[in-house]
Amino acid sequence: MEIRRTANAGVLLKLDGVTILLDGVCREVKPYPATPPEERELLSRCYPDVVAFTHSHKDHYDPAFAAEYIRQTGGVILGPEDLPGIRASMSPVSTNGVTVTPIPSRHIGAAGKTTPHVSFIIQGTKCVWFLGDAAPSQWRTRQDLPKPDVLIVPYAYANTPAGWSAARNLGAKAYVLVHMPEREQDTIGLWNAVETVAAQAENLIVPQMGQTLML
Repeated sequence: MEIRRTANAGVLLKLDGVTILLDGVCREVKPYPATPPEERELLSRCYPDVVAFTHSHKDHYDPAFAAEYIRQTGGVILGPEDLPGIRASMSPVSTNGVTVTPIPSRHIGAAGKTTPHVSFIIQGTKCVWFLGDAAPSQWRTRQDLPKPDVLIVPYAYANTPAGWSAARNLGAKAYVLVHMPEREQDTIGLWNAVETVAAQAENLIVPQMGQTLML
């Protein structure tokens, strides 16, 4: 399995020969970076098999890319109904033995009251959870979901002991942390907090933009 970070909080996942883009093209919302031109070119040169977005915030979603994907491929974007510029689907998609299932979830913080949000479970020979900006605490009661091999989560799952405890309790074999600000614009010390946790967690990885992980 390959996981390439292509956006602020998004990745291109390759599992069992199927490529899935998850929040993988975004616009800049400082201190969070936009998808770099070289990553956009990579994704447009060979569009992924499945494209999914967790919610409509600019640092997770680019409507122009979504519309062009639909125009070029005839495919369907997975995500909540309020994604601007397209008609998204909440129905599971299966291709070549890999299934991507949208899971309604609650956005972290105050946005959870107003922002429709979904997370995604990807199942093939391995199980990957992509949680977007979902609040960590809500997963304690979800005993109906399959156990993840890999958990892809934002910084909220590793910048406090409570967040990391919630992540660790999900029992994944590896944790991939995204949604980190540019270091030079990190005014609240997120990098310091996350690196403190990462130093004590052998299975927590914070990939750089454009980096590919083999898991």
